[in-house]
Amino acid sequence: MERLKEFDKITLPDSRNNHYVLTNCKTGEQRKYGLEDHYNQIKSIELRDSVPEDIRSQFNIARNISLYSWFCYPFHNIADMKSFSTLEMALRVRLGKKDNFHNMIEMAVKQGLIKDKHFRHRKEYGTNSESTTYVEQLPDIISRFRNDYAHGSNTLDDLSIINLCVCADFINQLFNKTEDITNQV
Repeated sequence: MERLKEFDKITLPDSRNNHYVLTNCKTGEQRKYGLEDHYNQIKSIELRDSVPEDIRSQFNIARNISLYSWFCYPFHNIADMKSFSTLEMALRVRLGKKDNFHNMIEMAVKQGLIKDKHFRHRKEYGTNSESTTYVEQLPDIISRFRNDYAHGSNTLDDLSIINLCVCADFINQLFNKTEDITNQV
């Protein structure tokens, strides 16, 4: 059961974050994953300047919540929820309409605004960048995650950094000025 942290432990990492290590793929050397590593991962996940400021501001709230998951592990889930609500906000702005989350993701995919090749984690795993399989699955995947958090559950995971990446890559595609010009030509 989750409990309020003791006052003298507020600035200490949540003990569930003490089990992560980073491994140097070349040397096999391992070291403990620390707050600076956590911060640097989150800092690297940014929205482009072409994304409206209100959306960037809300996304930065999600980033900060994810950052503070170092001290309170369940904040990962709160950061996920904020990431997904920011994505929903971005979809409403970009599509110019309000619909349910699943349908708006589906519209963005069908309109060709979202492509597999622009998701960083798809490249990391050597996925065929021309495939549309991943984006066609996004309406179900993202809305299922969001609904799990939004409608109450016991889910507790550490996916906030991954979900920040997915949402950032999605939102950046929605407001990619170069891509818009290319699609119009």
